Amino acid sequence: MSEENKDVVFQAKTENIYKVIVIGDPAVGKTSLLTKFSTKKFNSQYLPTVGVNIVKEVMDINIQGKNTKINLMLWDIAGQPQFYMLHKPYFNGADGMFLVFDITRASTFSNVNNWYNSAVKYGLSGIPRVLVGNKIDLEDQRKIIKPHTQHLSEKLNAEYFETSAKTGVNVDKMFRRMAELLYLKYNK
Repeated sequence: MSEENKDVVFQAKTENIYKVIVIGDPAVGKTSLLTKFSTKKFNSQYLPTVGVNIVKEVMDINIQGKNTKINLMLWDIAGQPQFYMLHKPYFNGADGMFLVFDITRASTFSNVNNWYNSAVKYGLSGIPRVLVGNKIDLEDQRKIIKPHTQHLSEKLNAEYFETSAKTGVNVDKMFRRMAELLYLKYNK
């Protein structure tokens, strides 16, 4: 085998593709988080997701001293009740999940448990998960206090990130951490 072909084989072995669902109530910023991560842009106009929006992002991470390419297939799933019947096919085969709520709306925080229970119902209890409190740029309107987020994070066994899709605070960090969690879970 030529040196060139060895590189191709090595590259193929280090690529990893993971399906990650992004779930939560309508208007918590799921689509905005994905847009900020993939394009570094923010649209202040709310456009509800219809069904599902899929974004593919490739990340290079260094984990355990190894450079690895991670392909995230991010499934931005509509939060409106009329799309609940589509959850089973959309959730099917997920390797990881983001559970997103809006720190300025208490109901979105309370509903995280419902979103998680739906995922568990479809067999996703053992996958890596990250809890995301979005819209920290609206700190003066905060309704969810940090001890509550810490409690839920522990209950769900999910790392917690506070983010702002508008300013970009912690957006890259949350996706990078998910990539690391996926790699650690599925490459033992």
